[in-house]
Order: sequence, then structure tokens, then C-alpha cells
Amino acid sequence: MTIKILLSSFLIFAFISCNKDSEEIEPNSEVHWDYESQATWSTLALPDNQCAGLIQTPINIESSNTIKSMLPELGLNYSSFPINIIDNGHTIQINNKGTSSLKYNKQEYALSQFHFHSHSEHTIDGKSARMEIHFVHKSSTDGSLLVIGVLVEEGGAANASIASYIDSFPTVIEKESSLLKTINPLDLFPASKKYYNYTGSLTTPPCSQGLNWIVLKDKLKISAEQISKFEAKYNHNFRPVLPVGSRTIFESI
Repeated sequence: MTIKILLSSFLIFAFISCNKDSEEIEPNSEVHWDYESQATWSTLALPDNQCAGLIQTPINIESSNTIKSMLPELGLNYSSFPINIIDNGHTIQINNKGTSSLKYNKQEYALSQFHFHSHSEHTIDGKSARMEIHFVHKSSTDGSLLVIGVLVEEGGAANASIASYIDSFPTVIEKESSLLKTINPLDLFPASKKYYNYTGSLTTPPCSQGLNWIVLKDKLKISAEQISKFEAKYNHNFRPVLPVGSRTIFESI
């Protein structure tokens, strides 16, 4: 009996940990959700489901209503790593296993993964972008999450890093593939690293709150053909903007 109780406790802990470590429920979860039924997210039987909370993400950022400040620089310690790609049923995701990190406000965060939404989840002055990339980081000390959002528009040349895997989208859902190529996430950032900053949540169930969100002010521009390839796979995997409420949005100057 003791062994069964301990095993059950371990499984519950593992399930909670997996959900808090990612913007996506881990593969093989028995709890199903989709973007067409977002009104039911708050009723999903997930541990500590916070989808009905008051500090949710995404939001509309009103550039005239931000607090301009000298915010910490983004210490992007990114380097090339092998492409481990997965179609988790909600997005195309690139997993990072042990390389690349971010130093922000004197704290270290490891890059766990990045993934795509179309169209963008955040809007700026009421306008969405064609896509948004989320770079999910986890603190090595307290386990807190920090997510960087990069909005993407067409009008640029084909991005070489995206080209390294855009024709290798997995054909099987929830199965990670390792490609014989590497990618450097820095290639998916615009030149300017000025940003907006606020406290929010995961944008997928269980919508855990308290995340540190950084949304770059400038957009990454890639080719229309590359955007179309993502949209052909996922063109409605976004959560609509939610009320800002009493939260303060900071803007780096």
C-alpha cells in the first residue's frame, strides 16, 4: 500500500512539473484541449488550472500606456544546437537539450524550447502580426519561467535558420525527430532587443500565472513563403488577447 501511495504521489508531481515547465501539455496527456474550445479551458481537469485567472496572457500592448524605463538588457547566451523537432498537435516546437541560456536581471534561465503561433498572440496597439515565436526559459535556481515573444511579419528574405527545418516538419504527431542540422535561436531575433515587459501566464492550459513576459518591440521579417508553410500546418493556434486589468506594462528605452 505504501509503495502504491508513493508511486501515485510521484506521478502526480511529475504531471504538475511537466505542465509548469512548458507552454504545452506534454505528449500523451489524457486531458484533451484545442483552440476551438477555449471557453472550456477553465473547466479542464488539470492540477492548479488557472485559465480563469486575472493575470493571463496574451494581452494587447498599448504603446502610449506603458512605463518607459531603463530595463535590464537581455543576456542572450545562445549558441547553435541540434534540431530536435516535434509536432505536439498544437504547434511546431524545437526542443533544446542543454545549450543556450538567458541572463536577465542577474538570474540565469536555460532555454527549454521555442515554438510558433499563427497569427500572433500578442497585439501591439490592436494590431496582430502574421506569426509569433515563443522562446521558453526556465530558471536554474527557482524553476520560474521567462518567455520571450518575437512577432513575425513577411517582407524579408528567407530566414536561413528556418530554412534548415521548414521542409522537415514531422509527419507523426507527438514524436520528436532529430535532424542532422543545427540552429542558433539568435537568428530568429530582430536586430534591436528593446522590449515590453509584464507579468502574465502560459497561453495554453493550465494557463499557470506569474510568468515573466518579454515581448520584443521590433518584428522579425522573413519571406512570405516561409510564413505560408507554417500557416499551412497551423493557422489558428493562438489565444485571443485578454484584459490587462491592473497590471503595469514596462517598455525599455
